[in-house]
Amino acid sequence: MKVTFYFVRHGKTVFNQQGRMQGMCDSPLLQEGIDGAQDTASALCRVPFASCYSSSSERAWDTAEILCAPHGLKPVLMKDLREFDFGSLDGSYLKDVKGEAGDEFVREDWSEYGGDTMESFQQRSDRAFATMVENSRDGDTVLVVSHGAYMMHLMDTLLNFDRFAYVRKCNETGRPWMPNCGICIFTYVDGVWQITEEPMSGDEYRKKHDPKHVSFTFVRHGETLFNTQHRLQGHCDSPLTDNGIRQAEEAGKKLADLHFDRAYVSSAERTRDTAAVLLKGKDVPVRYEKRLKEVNFGSLEGMKDVFNDPKVTRRFNDTDFTDLGGENRQEVHQRLREVLMEAVDHSIDGDSILLVSHGKIYFTLLEMMSEMDVVKMIDDAHAHHINPCPNCGIFTFHYENGTFRIDHLMVEDWF
Repeated sequence: MKVTFYFVRHGKTVFNQQGRMQGMCDSPLLQEGIDGAQDTASALCRVPFASCYSSSSERAWDTAEILCAPHGLKPVLMKDLREFDFGSLDGSYLKDVKGEAGDEFVREDWSEYGGDTMESFQQRSDRAFATMVENSRDGDTVLVVSHGAYMMHLMDTLLNFDRFAYVRKCNETGRPWMPNCGICIFTYVDGVWQITEEPMSGDEYRKKHDPKHVSFTFVRHGETLFNTQHRLQGHCDSPLTDNGIRQAEEAGKKLADLHFDRAYVSSAERTRDTAAVLLKGKDVPVRYEKRLKEVNFGSLEGMKDVFNDPKVTRRFNDTDFTDLGGENRQEVHQRLREVLMEAVDHSIDGDSILLVSHGKIYFTLLEMMSEMDVVKMIDDAHAHHINPCPNCGIFTFHYENGTFRIDHLMVEDWF
């Protein structure tokens, strides 16, 4: 009988951020931890999990719920999967724990603080995995969501793996032993347990287990009423003009011979209407995505001729509108990366994806994918009386070997 286990550590928590010991005690996931869980969930979306078991600690449970969502599973909570018990040191700052933190975290006996020994840990970890094997069928793949020190000690008690050599190797290369939302793969085959993949990140998993080439075609929406009025248009919306519809029709002609496996379209109506024209007569599944919406410009939304003010231009270039109720660069980068990686993870090698979105989103993607000085590019284009991001302009790029690379800019002849 063979069962494959994907062991995933929970997302980053408040105590992780604060550098505090976190065993049987608990602290909530940070937004970074939630984002990390969603990224790993996306990376593993094509793995055929038969079941999921999670530590009963809420940080692991919340992570497991995110990981299970693409598979329609509900995690089974097990107290035996809770973290290695650090006893009275739980919640202490690592810097205050006697000895080197690294030495402390590979210790086998915390009983002097009322915590686990290797024997007590092995009893519950053996019990947990025996239950999982008993409930599995030959060939099953099982998702396990637990903790970092749990995985490190499991290397000794269950997996007959040289934990100390692994720790030394990680320390020498500056690599985390078991990163938040990291993945470790091991197997049970007729009573024999073996690690087949050392802990790795979601991106490392993608490169190793799901290499692919995916093509992307990005189209900005057609001209809108606010465009003609020179009003700033982010999360607010205005309808396509007749000229905007004609622009979409012309772009559709340019794309007529291209096959798209799926389309991801900003949920704003101006992009939905543009996509409807672009895809007329094509049988392409469409997903409307709020994460592809334009940057939220906060209280500047809908205001006219705002770029006459150099302070607004600087805000636009820096992508920072948080003090006005809008977004900053980091938030926009995060949501765009999420939707791009989901598109990649749900693709097979050779797929072609259509994206219909917005002008500032185009410039943001250029920032994310290259070392290009986007502000200089925009200034140079304007100096030549050229619009660097025309309505219904077409931009192409691709994903391969874990990297996004630009193919053709919307306007490139003059660069």
